[in-house]
Amino acid sequence: RHIYNDERPHETLGQKRPVTIYRPSPRPYPEALPPIEYAGHLETRKVEHNGMMRWKNDRIFTSKTLRGEYVGLEEIDDGIWSVYYGPVLLARFDEREMRFYG
Repeated sequence: RHIYNDERPHETLGQKRPVTIYRPSPRPYPEALPPIEYAGHLETRKVEHNGMMRWKNDRIFTSKTLRGEYVGLEEIDDGIWSVYYGPVLLARFDEREMRFYG
């Protein structure tokens, strides 16, 4: 990386070296984001290390991308739940079929 960033010029940069034009972002980036808080009427579940989520007496696969995170669930019809990650609607969950849609 040292050669490509500090020594070698790049054609797309007008034969300048990346180190000569790089500027750090003035916007601060935290080491970790604060935990997501869900409204009190939502059920919350923690997604396990393998992507599984506990639901009643069962476990269902959600996504390995969500491992270690909490999701919020809101019942929108009898046995039908909206699944959220923060404000983002991820899917609908049918607890009778134990299946996600969308």
